[in-house]
Amino acid sequence: MSPKLPIQARIAQLRSQRKVAPRNTWIGTTSITKKNGKRYTYYRLMKAVYPPATEDNPNPPRRTKMVRYLGTKDSTAYKEMQQAIARRNEIQRLERKLQSLDQEVSVVQSKKRQSKQATLTTLVSELVAQVQELASEIALIKKELILQLETNQFSASYG
Repeated sequence: MSPKLPIQARIAQLRSQRKVAPRNTWIGTTSITKKNGKRYTYYRLMKAVYPPATEDNPNPPRRTKMVRYLGTKDSTAYKEMQQAIARRNEIQRLERKLQSLDQEVSVVQSKKRQSKQATLTTLVSELVAQVQELASEIALIKKELILQLETNQFSASYG
């Protein structure tokens, strides 16, 4: 079984559970102190906004924008958004794991290809050496035959 299947199944399961927070979002806080000295903290969903680059400003700074008011730490909107962000982060972690598995597979495949190529190169070089040996043996046999024919002709003409 492929090691990617359980990871992909977990990602699908996380996406099917309620809401998943969008990328580049987080929960921001605002604290207000009332006249009586009590301090209240409110939560908001914030989003990173990247303005387009221009000739005058090739690297504009990131801006933040409030997407939604979430209320206090006891509100359901705040708790749901915390869970949505946790799901998003888990999905991103699993996707990174899938990418690393894909990279490992591609490295292993390239190594297999290289080892096959090295084996083929070795085999070809051995065959070339054998062909060269055979060629030199054939050349020796040819010289011997020529010498033998010449000696047979010589002895036939004087014998």
